[in-house]
Order: sequence, then C-alpha cells, then structure tokens
Amino acid sequence: MIITITMNPSVDITYLTNTFKLGQLNRTKTPTINIGGKGINAGRAAALSGSDVTLTGFIGGKIGDLTQILLEEEKLFNIQMNQVSGETRHAVTIMHDEGKHTEIVEEGPKLDGTNIQELLEKVLHISKEKPVNAICICGSANSTDAFLFPKMIQYLKDNLEVEIPILVDISGEKLTCLLKDSSVTPDFIKPNEHELGDFVGKTITTKKEALEALHHSCFDGIKFVIASLGEQGAVCRINDVYYDVRIPKIEIKSTTGSGDATVGGFAYALEQNFDTKQMLKYAMACGMSNAQHEESGKICREDVLAFTQFIEVTAI
Repeated sequence: MIITITMNPSVDITYLTNTFKLGQLNRTKTPTINIGGKGINAGRAAALSGSDVTLTGFIGGKIGDLTQILLEEEKLFNIQMNQVSGETRHAVTIMHDEGKHTEIVEEGPKLDGTNIQELLEKVLHISKEKPVNAICICGSANSTDAFLFPKMIQYLKDNLEVEIPILVDISGEKLTCLLKDSSVTPDFIKPNEHELGDFVGKTITTKKEALEALHHSCFDGIKFVIASLGEQGAVCRINDVYYDVRIPKIEIKSTTGSGDATVGGFAYALEQNFDTKQMLKYAMACGMSNAQHEESGKICREDVLAFTQFIEVTAI
C-alpha cells in the first residue's frame, strides 16, 4: 500500500483557451473540474497504475465536503482525510497561448500543531493495519512553521515500526528548510530547475548545469533526487550515481499535475521493485501521460507503458 499526505487539497478548475487577455473579457468552454493537491494527484497516478492507495491530509468546510464526495466517486482510493476548520481551497489554472498557463491558488485552511499531530498519528495507525511500501508527503501547507516538513519526517522515522521510504515533493521556503536540516533526510525529492538554481545560487538552463548542481552537499543522504527539466527530461542522482533522462516530444493538453503524476509513478515503481532505469522511465512516462489529459494526476496505463519504450536513461 502507498499512503499519500496532502496537507492542502484543492478543487482544481482548469480552463483551456487559445488566448488570455488581462483586463478584458475572456470566453471559454466549460472548465475541467477535479480534486487536486500534489498528494492526491500522486495517489491518483499510483492507483491508476495498480497500487492500493490511502489518501490522508486535511479537508474543511462545504468545499471539503464536496472534495470528499468527488474523491469517493472516483473509486480509486481509501480516503482517510481529517476535518479542520476553514474551507478547502480552489485552484484555478488557465491554459492559454500555446502552452502558457496562469494560476490563481487560494491559501487553504490554516494548520496548527494539533492538526499535524493528529494526522501523523493516523498515518502511524494505518501503517500498523496493513503493510505500507511508501509514504508520499506532497504539496504546500498553510502553516507558519518553516521546518514543518523536517519535523514530520523525523516523527515518522522515529515512530514507524518498520522502515518505509518517505517521498517528499514540496517547494519554496519549506523545501529549502528541509535541505538545510542535515539531521533528517527524506528518501526522495523532486526539485525543478528553478529550485536547483536557488540552492547553488545561479540560474539553471542546461542539463550540464543541473548535473553540477546535483553534486551540492544539500542532497547528501537523499537516496533519490529527480530534477525535472520540462521538455529536456530530467537529471537524477540515485545512490550517488547520476543519470540523464531523455523524453520524446508529445502533444500536450495540460501540464497541471504532471510532476505529481511522476511522483505517483515513482512510488508505484518503487513498490514493484523495478530496477533503477525502469523506475525512472515509468515515473517520467506517468508525467507524460498526465500532460495528455485535462485532469490533474490522470494517466492511461497503456500509454505509460508505451512511452517507456521511447524514454532513454543513461548513467553518467
């Protein structure tokens, strides 16, 4: 089983339009609406791959009730979300002008220490009921604690009865704080080129620069580091071996959730004990498949398996 933790789920509303003009009336077709949040999207990709997935995290208010209903209708997951005060957020994405996307994302419910402790205890309880092969902590958290995620990871590592890989997909200040805290490390992270640049203090535009950045000491102790580079594919550091991942060009409908689907695909591949190159191929193929759907986290397993045949992974 795979457990995902989504601290800040959202009702995702995606508009597809040829052009988007600020300060003017923009007409478009009916949007695609689905439940998102990085952990939920990752869980969706893993479940569609064939994993038994349990969703945990927080929902609140009437939008939270809608979130629960829509997730249940998917019939993909075991849903174990905690109720909190406040309203679950909306996230609006506008895909426009040949692949550009504009986002408007709400903050979501405020979380305190009691909320976090209750969630972590639930995750521990679930892990005792059934074997867990991976825990994915993904997305933002509306919390003032910059070191929230290192504390969560440390608590889980200290209290889980067996060792379980912890995959983390977060960004911004909280990712920076996680990498600065050398006392605790996740088993997996997935920074993009902008985040890599922040760590090393320069702009990353090429794979060579990204590979150099992966040698930074902040990544020491993390078993799997996948640096996503959009159409260029990815570069990876796995057990201190470096890989170049090249992907074919495909038709894209929406990139929303593609990185999340990559995480879900990696969790599934890890659960299935794929070898390193096959793990990377499957994970990247999930991200590609998601890009061909309007819904976030959505993949087609047949397409994923087909894409893996055209992805090249080379040890450097």
